[in-house]
Amino acid sequence: MIATTKKPLAEVLEALQGCQKVALVGCDGCAKVCLTGGVDEVADLAQQLKAAGKDIVFEVAPERTCNVAKSAPILEPLKDKIAESDALLVLGCGGAVQITRHLTEKLGLTKPVKAALNSVGHMDTLVPGAKAMEECSDCGDCILNETGGICPVTLCAKGLLNGPCGGAENGKCEVDPERDCAWILIYNRLSALGEVDRLRRYLEPKDFSKGSRPRTLHIKEGRVS
Repeated sequence: MIATTKKPLAEVLEALQGCQKVALVGCDGCAKVCLTGGVDEVADLAQQLKAAGKDIVFEVAPERTCNVAKSAPILEPLKDKIAESDALLVLGCGGAVQITRHLTEKLGLTKPVKAALNSVGHMDTLVPGAKAMEECSDCGDCILNETGGICPVTLCAKGLLNGPCGGAENGKCEVDPERDCAWILIYNRLSALGEVDRLRRYLEPKDFSKGSRPRTLHIKEGRVS
């Protein structure tokens, strides 16, 4: 999922300066999991904005706002309400903000689309409602088959591809002693799988051109450009 955190209310209000009528667009997908943009969080922010003197035109939370197939059926019927609004405030990831902008433009409307959240990374939920962790950097050149399903590009503070740096102590990372050394985790995992010999293989330097942004996924072709 795309993890998000709430922007301070003061920052949100600053972004809404000059905008009296505000439409709220949440996300009942990733942002709901992060407790930042689901139905409840949208309602809570609506109350805070009302207390600050704003008028709320509507509140919605598409299933996945970054997916136009999910958000368009919710937002397109609200064209007149969007036209009435001074701004749309999105409680979703940066992708959700931009899909909302695309949809308003498709409707022939030029409206400010503001972000209520900060996107902080592609993360996996480890403890529902409590903890998520970044385990994949979306590098475009996955090596998990060689490392026991543990990503050193992300979990190693130095992004090393062929073993630890030598600074690990008691299984912990030299950079952050609270963090497990990724390569010790990889070694232990491969040992348990009986695949330690994989560590004898030299992994070539990453081709970071595959991660150059912005990327486009051509879904039917399975191709990224």
